[in-house]
Amino acid sequence: MPTTKTVNAAPRPDVHDEIETLKGKVATLSSLIEVSIIVNSTLDLDSVLSLVMEKAQAVMDAEACSVMLINEKTGMLEWEVALGEVSAQVMQTIQLRVGEGIAGWVAQSGQPLIVPDVSKDPRFSKKSDDTTGFVTRSILAVPLKVKDRIIGVAEVINPLHGKAFTEDDLDLFSTFSRQVALAIENARMHRTMLEKQKLDQQLEAARTIQESFMPQTFPEDPQGRFEIYAKSTPATQIGGDFYDFMLFDNDLLGIVVGDVSGKGVPAALYMARLVSDFRVASQRYRDPAQTLQKMNEGLVERGRRGMFVTLQYAQLNAKTGVVNFATGGHLPVYWLKKDGAGSEFITSGGGAPLGIMSTTQFVPKSIQLAPGDVLVTFTDGVVEAKNTDFEQYTMQRLKELLSRSWASPKELVEHVVEDVHKFSHGMPQHDDLTVVALKWKSA
Repeated sequence: MPTTKTVNAAPRPDVHDEIETLKGKVATLSSLIEVSIIVNSTLDLDSVLSLVMEKAQAVMDAEACSVMLINEKTGMLEWEVALGEVSAQVMQTIQLRVGEGIAGWVAQSGQPLIVPDVSKDPRFSKKSDDTTGFVTRSILAVPLKVKDRIIGVAEVINPLHGKAFTEDDLDLFSTFSRQVALAIENARMHRTMLEKQKLDQQLEAARTIQESFMPQTFPEDPQGRFEIYAKSTPATQIGGDFYDFMLFDNDLLGIVVGDVSGKGVPAALYMARLVSDFRVASQRYRDPAQTLQKMNEGLVERGRRGMFVTLQYAQLNAKTGVVNFATGGHLPVYWLKKDGAGSEFITSGGGAPLGIMSTTQFVPKSIQLAPGDVLVTFTDGVVEAKNTDFEQYTMQRLKELLSRSWASPKELVEHVVEDVHKFSHGMPQHDDLTVVALKWKSA
């Protein structure tokens, strides 16, 4: 019986190709899984960009990789490069306009692009090569997209081993870049959240410091001749409204209310300096009009464009009930008389806001309070508050509210603030709000 011999046949060429293709797909899938793990391993934007460029360079077998992000403020494509020796490297930001260079074209068109030889493509910009000394020969560039919004461009540069970038490379890098775009967007959002938290902490600290400039208690008269109460609510965490009190002797009480232009940090800083200036000036110049005059001269001398303050400064003689005051562009004070008859808004009749013109003149005015009369000073955050129909609170509404009978300055102030908030419910507070009430009882 003849002997049968088994011979292992060589794989058919098409089977060999299929195996190699399958191996390539497995390698590609492994690379993408690894990339996904790496780029999502951190929420630090700088770390994400560093990991992305390192991995892209290895996966795509290229000399270099760059990730350019669109600056949302300037609209420019930006990326950082390290210049100089390792021991003394400095980072420099390179910018391209959208539409400029290969990356700019990709950002503008939203289409990926293979450029086998940049010297033959008129779209190529040498800006990066001129800055770094690197020589670019070939580029594969793809847009970084998040929900159809282009946030930047990723590039791999100069394939190694004499190869050329292929359509398969383009597919792989496009898939890779979709993960990268999402990781960058998450890192950006995380950075924004951290920056907001840091800002909130700084604003909270600033608010605490700002509050220290405001009176922590209200002046009290041992003889019970007057009663005073105030409340201030900033539109943001910190604001430009302020009030302060000065007891000069047993009989004289100074009251200042101010409203710095704008709000937020600049207004708060301006306010803090202003309160310090007022405390010095009010001790040196007892007359309200003269005090405002000297403060105005100092503010104009060191003034900043667009910054000014409206002020209402009054002095009560607790013994006689005489109030001397001067106004610098501030709203009128409301004189609420005990019997209700003749209650009115009054002003000193002169004086622009402080910090605008050094030649401004402040007109003094005096009134005689009767026992039980109340003076109410406020800022425009009260009368200019808006409701959901965009109607303002108005001076008339405030007058109608104030013209009631109040048990105390505290009751009056709290009720005014509550009424303004009720009126503007559903609308964000657009300006700082301050109310101060002074009641003279008797000598």
